[in-house]
Amino acid sequence: MKIGLVRHFKVIYKPEYSWMTSDQFNQWVEDYNNSDVSPVGHIGHDPKWEICIASDLFRASKTAEIIYQGQGPIIKTERLREIGMRSINQSEIKLHYKIWIVLSRMAWFFSHKSQEEGRTDTTLRAKQIINWIEDNYMDSNVLVVSHGGIMKSLIQELFKRGYRGKGFIKPDNGRLYIYEK
Repeated sequence: MKIGLVRHFKVIYKPEYSWMTSDQFNQWVEDYNNSDVSPVGHIGHDPKWEICIASDLFRASKTAEIIYQGQGPIIKTERLREIGMRSINQSEIKLHYKIWIVLSRMAWFFSHKSQEEGRTDTTLRAKQIINWIEDNYMDSNVLVVSHGGIMKSLIQELFKRGYRGKGFIKPDNGRLYIYEK
């Protein structure tokens, strides 16, 4: 069994402004989630993927459609969505959006109530995804198209289960990472 992980293609979206309030940051996250992608670095069809599973967020779904076109249906699921980001509090103070990202990821790491999901929840979700793939597609090569944050949790779970493959700190957009047991 091979599991291929691909992070969605690069998103075509620039914030209107770099400094934003908490509400503006939350709107930026929503706009980013609904933005189009630039299909560069197409991964090709090697090895042959029997199943393609993708996040149902637009950027991952579109990437999966481009990569997997004509090979069969794509299973789209919210379980492969990126780890959500929200501002950590309501504030009219303007911070650079990259600071908001760091603060929300730190809040996620410590399972702060401001975030939709904490680190423990994400780890559990990754286990459930890999369980589902192994239970249903053990004899298949499975392509998973998702997002950088959840991919990090997925590879940690794959490594725990004895899969081999290349690790990453931040996955490249559109690059294929293969894990084999």
